[in-house]
Amino acid sequence: MSPIPESACSRRTLHVTVANEEDTEALGRRLGASVPAGTVIAASGPLGAGKTVLARGLAAGLGIDPRDVVSPSFVYLVDYDEGRIPFVHADLYRLGNVPDTEAAGVYESIGLTSAIASDAIVFVEWWEHYCGPPPRRMVRVELVPGTGNTREIHLEFSGAGLEAAEQAVAPPLA
Repeated sequence: MSPIPESACSRRTLHVTVANEEDTEALGRRLGASVPAGTVIAASGPLGAGKTVLARGLAAGLGIDPRDVVSPSFVYLVDYDEGRIPFVHADLYRLGNVPDTEAAGVYESIGLTSAIASDAIVFVEWWEHYCGPPPRRMVRVELVPGTGNTREIHLEFSGAGLEAAEQAVAPPLA
């Protein structure tokens, strides 16, 4: 896989505050409805921050029943083919201790390498554990718990073709 072309490397960042799980899922739904094929959604944040909730919303935006989406912590990766674009949901939490020298083989064995190289939308929980080649198009998402049920969600868009997705999740101007 080739790295993101220099001309497409401009990174655009958004910061969104959500009040509850419903808002987190709604943000994911808007992202899923607008993100182009071949995009990796790279999610990070502590346990309970809302990564799987965001994945459910993303699936809903792709036309997949969000009730079918659960955290793939124990199976590592789940494929969903019933949406407008194939959706792959991966969880690297349990792979955090894999040495970098073995990571490529592990990613290949669970199907992550081929998923990232495909035209699927790939949602990866615990992206901070990933140490493979960069995807050609990516939305990095950091979920930061606030007070109560609020979350600060930081989104960084990298690569070409993400303008519609960026506009879909941008907070309204005050």
